[in-house]
Amino acid sequence: MSPVRQHSIHVRPRNYSPLSILPSNEGSSSSSLKDSDSIDGSPVPASNVSSEEQQISMVENAMHNEVFEQLQQARNELERSRKESSEGRQKAERELFEASRMFKARETSLGKEKKEVEERLSREKSILEKEKVQVYNELQKANEQKVELENMLIQTHSLLEELQQLQGEMQRDKEDALREAEEMCRLSGNRNFGSDCEVCLTEFSYSEIQEATNNFDESMEIGQGGCASVYKGFLRHTTVAIKKFNREGIVGEKEFNDEVEILCKMRHPNLVTLIGVCRDPKVLVYEFLPNGSLEDRLRCKLHTKPLPWRMRIRIAADICTALIFIHSNKPKSIAHGDLKPDNVLLDANFVGKLGDFGISRSLNLTNTTVTPYHRTDQIMGTLGYMDPGYIASGELTAQYDVYSFGVVLMRLLTGKGPLGLQNEVDASLSSGVLHAILDASAGEWPLEYAEELASLAVKCCRLNRKERPDLAKEAWGVLQSMINEPPPSSSLPPEAPSYFICPITQEIMRDPHIAADGFTYEGEAIKDWIQRGHTMSPTTYLNFAHLELIPNNALRFAIQEWQTRQQQ
Repeated sequence: MSPVRQHSIHVRPRNYSPLSILPSNEGSSSSSLKDSDSIDGSPVPASNVSSEEQQISMVENAMHNEVFEQLQQARNELERSRKESSEGRQKAERELFEASRMFKARETSLGKEKKEVEERLSREKSILEKEKVQVYNELQKANEQKVELENMLIQTHSLLEELQQLQGEMQRDKEDALREAEEMCRLSGNRNFGSDCEVCLTEFSYSEIQEATNNFDESMEIGQGGCASVYKGFLRHTTVAIKKFNREGIVGEKEFNDEVEILCKMRHPNLVTLIGVCRDPKVLVYEFLPNGSLEDRLRCKLHTKPLPWRMRIRIAADICTALIFIHSNKPKSIAHGDLKPDNVLLDANFVGKLGDFGISRSLNLTNTTVTPYHRTDQIMGTLGYMDPGYIASGELTAQYDVYSFGVVLMRLLTGKGPLGLQNEVDASLSSGVLHAILDASAGEWPLEYAEELASLAVKCCRLNRKERPDLAKEAWGVLQSMINEPPPSSSLPPEAPSYFICPITQEIMRDPHIAADGFTYEGEAIKDWIQRGHTMSPTTYLNFAHLELIPNNALRFAIQEWQTRQQQ
């Protein structure tokens, strides 16, 4: 409509004349002018009037055409404006419709989300309410249990005080009895310890022990356990191992007396020999075993050579023999209770000897039991070697040692630590991949031997004690057959004298040399040991007085003569 407003349209009627705009007199028409009268009142000729009418008609036609064109243009513009307005309105309506549709969709989506959030919040609120109630109930139970435990603790403390008093009285009675027994021994001229011991033990003075260990110098220490330290000493012209108990009071006294009571009654080639005692402070004197513990050899401590597989089988047989001996002790069998490689010591010829009887116990047989046992409330031992049945019930039996023996067998086979070893060996044996976990440092294990030993070890570690093998009837037979079976090819004949064997290489010596520690070694082996910077003896673990080596010609000739006889 705006273009129309820009043009003023003046429409004249067809009978329009310029004179019609003049005012007319009252009672006369617009055409009543006389032809003779002019505008200014002068007379007008008739020809002029006709010409003027013609001009007026032309003007009217021109104006009519102009007006028509303007009207036509205005109509076109109006039509175009209306069309544009209609299209704009339709577009606006479409956009409005689309916006309305999107708004409704968004409103629906927000409504669903709102509903879901409300439902989730309602569920979480319900869960939190339940948890709140549960936590409140558990807290009440915990408070009740706390009160009960506090009451029990008070009662336990009271009982403990009574037991300590009673134990103190019993200990004093025992000490009085021991003093009386010692006095009787002195009066009878017997200087040996223990009135009820089958094997006499020599008593040593504390000054002798101090002199033998250089006042328990750290350089003389060769081992340390949970309750005692072990020192190497030279006592009465003999190299010995001196075990000093670190625990004081009733517990230390009991461990000391228990070990003395057990070892003074037994002697066996595969048990560490107890030589004597010193009661104040508590000290035990053992035979000295130069090759240390089985644990040290499995870990190749001080760069020692790994144990060959055949030697490992022989050590296992030594342990089995020792266990059979203590389990068949009369009148009461004995359970070691802490069998592990740390407590298996090796002599100069790598013979295994069982030691550390500090927590060993005599087993009792009652009228209501078939198997001798010892019940205790104090669970003692080493994790990885402890019988699960003992941990659960507190009953120590000979089968406890059988379980520990199975773990030791697995360690000899694999060289791995005890924790989780039973499951690994069992799984490897079942899947036929036992060779993958065998200790390669022991040499090439005969697969038949390895599988037989692994099977025996798994049986020893069964949870049901009744399913474990009898050491004397089953385990010893397996080990003995392996020991008696000669190797298909070996540089070390079984009949070779032990002093022909080098302590380092475990082979017959070709060029024996004497070192400053007094032991004879293969020349190349001991030279290599010294060249690698070792100043300590591989046998005694003490520093060499000097690094000079002396050829042992007499031993070399003896070895050559023996080898010549073997070839004949």
